[in-house]
Amino acid sequence: MQIGASVTRCIWATSTKRAVAGHCAATASWAVLQPAAPTGQAATARAQSHQPALCIRAMASAGSAAVDDAAPNQPLPLVLVVAVALLDVQGRVLLAQRPPGKKLAGLWEFPGGKVDAGEAPEAALVRELQEELGIAVSPAALRPLTFASHAYETFHLLMPTYECSTWVGEPAGQEGQALAWVTAEELEGGGYAMPPADLPMLPPVLAAMHARRAAAAAAAAAGAPA
Repeated sequence: MQIGASVTRCIWATSTKRAVAGHCAATASWAVLQPAAPTGQAATARAQSHQPALCIRAMASAGSAAVDDAAPNQPLPLVLVVAVALLDVQGRVLLAQRPPGKKLAGLWEFPGGKVDAGEAPEAALVRELQEELGIAVSPAALRPLTFASHAYETFHLLMPTYECSTWVGEPAGQEGQALAWVTAEELEGGGYAMPPADLPMLPPVLAAMHARRAAAAAAAAAGAPA
């Protein structure tokens, strides 16, 4: 699932619709202001000579409208980040603490990182988990769970978040960050302060934690592995 590409297509479609609307408005206004068109070859030549200018005026009109709409709140740069809720067999989730020296230092977050240009979110997450936690994760083990869309002071964060319960290796902070396996009760109790962007994602993460714990309990009762 390539959310970055979907967002780009949505933005392109919106821009295209606005440009078309501007073109139509400019065409109507220009036509009203023109005197009666001549006929024959003169009409054809005149129409052809005015087409480039008309297109330019239409695009300028659309661009001006876009600028006017955005004037009250200038758009922030979009930063695409990917994260994961790593769930163990007990239904606990892994949180990483932002180290000193970084923005939002001391807060707890779901592991992940920035998506590089041209990189799929799943590929970025596999790379980040290897670099940050020293674990190997297959893209097929990443299940889309939720996402965050949050405006910080200098950028807008878009963060698709996945659920994962299968990996190879033991998670360990490769960059000196503290890690904690947290229960649903601890997460609900607010004992781990989190960045503002992460808070709206807690309900689906908690639901996944409860489901994972229930599945493990059912498997244990049936004598099967979780």
